[in-house]
Amino acid sequence: MGGVAQAYSDAQSINFLNPASYSNLQLVTFDVGLNGGVRRLAGTDISSRAGFGTLSYLQLGMPLGKKWGLNIGLRPMTKVGYNIAESEEKIYFDTLKVPVVHQYEGSGGTYQAYVGTGIGFGGFSIGANIGYLFGNVQHSTKELYPTTSSILPSKHSRRISYSSFFYSVGLQQSISLGKDLELSLGVSGSLEQKLNARRERMRETLYYDPSSAEYDTQDTVLYERGTNGDIVYPQTIGAGIMLTKTDKFSFGADFTTSKYSNFRSFGDPDSTQDSWRVSVGGQFVPNASSFTGYWNKVAYRLGGFFGKDYVKVGSKDMNIMGFSIGAGFPVRRIMPAMNQFTMINAAFEVGQRGDINLVKETYYRLTLGFTLSDRWFIKSKYD
Repeated sequence: MGGVAQAYSDAQSINFLNPASYSNLQLVTFDVGLNGGVRRLAGTDISSRAGFGTLSYLQLGMPLGKKWGLNIGLRPMTKVGYNIAESEEKIYFDTLKVPVVHQYEGSGGTYQAYVGTGIGFGGFSIGANIGYLFGNVQHSTKELYPTTSSILPSKHSRRISYSSFFYSVGLQQSISLGKDLELSLGVSGSLEQKLNARRERMRETLYYDPSSAEYDTQDTVLYERGTNGDIVYPQTIGAGIMLTKTDKFSFGADFTTSKYSNFRSFGDPDSTQDSWRVSVGGQFVPNASSFTGYWNKVAYRLGGFFGKDYVKVGSKDMNIMGFSIGAGFPVRRIMPAMNQFTMINAAFEVGQRGDINLVKETYYRLTLGFTLSDRWFIKSKYD
């Protein structure tokens, strides 16, 4: 639905973006999501294309009482993967021209393991997620010279390992507008947080191995291990509104902003700026109570978004925009009396950010989610 989530809640769907929604869980729900696609980067005279695929989320939600729910989950926060080469000629001793290739590589990612709870009082709900952020990201730069050159190639690498606790909080308010019609308001986010991290640095000279056609380490010039520091993670706040008619439709809009101008890594700023995003979307079910016609029970979804990315290239803003279409496919129960409910969610998203005069990213992403719900802790009754 274009990323609309701040005011959304459901009896058998887990919305980890706003933990206040956990208060509406009525079924024990196992939820897993996967995504994959193609990403294309283009500039004024170069372009590249690469595929990607990863786990979107893995979570288990359950009701603990009336208007009280719990969620345990794992999801990736960031993923880094690039390999870019740039060629130029350097001049040594005023007249000697030597071709050099700058090779930039990055890999790794970070993950969040968290537990959250939400509790409701009438139409008002409050919730919080508390968890642990972990993982590592490595960046390296190589300067490669011709094998006939007397200049040794070199490599400078930097690895940052993350291990820190984090939190987020959320609020939701539902207002009845009549029979089966409800207006919901939601807000969630976190204040600026300092995350613990450790940085390692290494500088090496390289040599070319003809047998493997690879560059290997000849000597380690510098190795700096285990420098501890802080990552200043910016304040993020999101708010949204949603109109829902039970078992028929939901339409809403969100606004999210993050103060990435305050981002710091070991005290150093980066090419980041304050970001914002507007999302709109909804879903429609033709006839959820229909006994015939499977497609009447499918939830059809459509959404879009636009805004300003947190990355800044030079003095240029990186604008973002995209849209998504999807559907939720209910899986028939083997026996009508069973308490199990299964939903397969599929979505296709197209998005872009940047400027073709600098660099522009376009991606095509397919997401699949599997939601398995069941009623637990049912007391047996005997006549």
